[in-house]
Amino acid sequence: MASRFLTPTQPDAPPFMVWNLDLNEDGTTPHEKSFIRLPSVGGAQSCAVRFRLLIGSTASIDATLHTNYPLDGSAYGRTKFHQKKFNFNNQTDLICEFRIKRPGPYQYYVSYKSIDAQADDRSDSIAKTSDVNPMVERIYRGFADKRTPTAYFLVDPQLTLGGQPLALDGVVLQSVSPKWLGKMSSWRRQLAVSSKMGYNMLHFIPMQQRGGSDSPYALYNQLELSDDLFEPGTKAEEKDQKLRETLLEMTHKHKLLGVTDMVWNHTAYNSDWLCDHPEAGFNLENSPHLRSAYELDAALVRFSQDLPNYGFDRMVSS
Repeated sequence: MASRFLTPTQPDAPPFMVWNLDLNEDGTTPHEKSFIRLPSVGGAQSCAVRFRLLIGSTASIDATLHTNYPLDGSAYGRTKFHQKKFNFNNQTDLICEFRIKRPGPYQYYVSYKSIDAQADDRSDSIAKTSDVNPMVERIYRGFADKRTPTAYFLVDPQLTLGGQPLALDGVVLQSVSPKWLGKMSSWRRQLAVSSKMGYNMLHFIPMQQRGGSDSPYALYNQLELSDDLFEPGTKAEEKDQKLRETLLEMTHKHKLLGVTDMVWNHTAYNSDWLCDHPEAGFNLENSPHLRSAYELDAALVRFSQDLPNYGFDRMVSS
């Protein structure tokens, strides 16, 4: 009898969190929850997401969840959607739930059967010789396939630094331009300074080969690191290896994580790829709505070139 009143002991494992999302009567996601952010997963902590529909609602007939979250544990594919039926949970709810095991951005929508307002008289055309019960077939023909708009949920990544979890709101980030840091072999001093100042993550703006404007956001070759970050003659594979070594040193010696932009669509005007595929860029033929922007840019270029005519030096020295 006394054991009933003992203070319960704490479980060895963290609690299993289930995040509930109550859908609208038509299966859509409530407006204030059109984008869902779930906490990071990893380590001992785990969670699940549960979608709930009210029994008897418009979307409750043959309700199915479609999501590109890999429910079967397979590799992620943005256009590969997995299906999971809603099931009865109690007398009032239909639920569809699954466990969250990996981070990333995902999409979902709900499909269901809905009464077809256009099917008023079509059921009268059922052949008398049909083997199907006319009443059953009439009911079946009275439904149409429906689906909700696509909605989204984001699962935060699990960051660790020095063997300890690092919450996203604990990130102290510094943005740096690799082309101003010099050769990667001489980054140690700058990394040590950033670490000493209290930063725990460095954001590198694009490191790939830059184009004619020398801007990190106008790339000549998106698939290879910039030459000026390495010693002359360094091959592409050697560049990748040196970057890996630098990132490992950042993490283990300086307690710094690294992140960078992957700007695949930021292409320089002199890119070989763009020369081969000019249709991939914006121009006045495929984008005539940009003419006003083009004319403004051209006028600014002419103004800059003519500055000496207005008594101004084109070079800013102070």
